[in-house]
Amino acid sequence: MMILHDIARGEGCAVLMVTHDPRVEEVADRVLWLEDGSLSDRKSERHSWVKDPVCGMRVDAWTATLMTEYKGKKVVFCSQRCLQRFKAKPERYMEPVREDNTAKTGIKSPITTIID
Repeated sequence: MMILHDIARGEGCAVLMVTHDPRVEEVADRVLWLEDGSLSDRKSERHSWVKDPVCGMRVDAWTATLMTEYKGKKVVFCSQRCLQRFKAKPERYMEPVREDNTAKTGIKSPITTIID
């Protein structure tokens, strides 16, 4: 999944996936539900959603098991791989604006990951 995620983010393209695996939902920017021939947006349950600063995946801060502290604040991650990348260069991921794909897309992505 992370390979597809990295390619999509790096190339500025979309990935459409059809699956029954609930883990994919955590990586998706949008989840659609197909039931009885009707397509609709998946209803969000109440959670404390934050973004993983490395990959941007939505993570529930209440149930997250992978976390670290950065400048006295808790930061949560979706996977061990993202946690390791963060620990190697935390300043790269905690800048207020991610500039890595701005040249290609013209879009700056704010990162909101720190939990008080």
